Amino acid sequence: MARDASSTAAVRRFAADLRDIRGRLLADLLPIADIADLLAAVRSRRELPRQGLTHSGIEYTVHGAGCRMVSSDRRVVDVDLVTDPVLGREVEAFDAWRIRWFLDEAADDGYNHEEIVEACIDLARDGYLREVVEGRWFALPDAPGGPA
Repeated sequence: MARDASSTAAVRRFAADLRDIRGRLLADLLPIADIADLLAAVRSRRELPRQGLTHSGIEYTVHGAGCRMVSSDRRVVDVDLVTDPVLGREVEAFDAWRIRWFLDEAADDGYNHEEIVEACIDLARDGYLREVVEGRWFALPDAPGGPA
């Protein structure tokens, strides 16, 4: 399938906002190192609440396998911890559903699931993303568990 420029741009926008929002969240929560550490701080160490608001205005909610992050201007990004079969450890990953949620394109006239997946696959081939689980889970190339 040929790359659709608009869906590729949409995935790039998600990735850029994920990098920004996640970065500000972790900077605000120092010494929390990554999302796995945040989950441990909430669940096992009980150092942080399940839901919180940082001083730079990032809201976070720890859920099942990951974390939902909302910027002060209401951009929503979400990641799960997913086992990378190549690395044999959990990495912060996202799927097409999370990207569509970010885009607020759940209506029939928005991007469809297949367009978003194909854009992610193409961006992974270009090194802009990493494909963690073939056709399903993707990650930023510089996130924990980044390039192998």
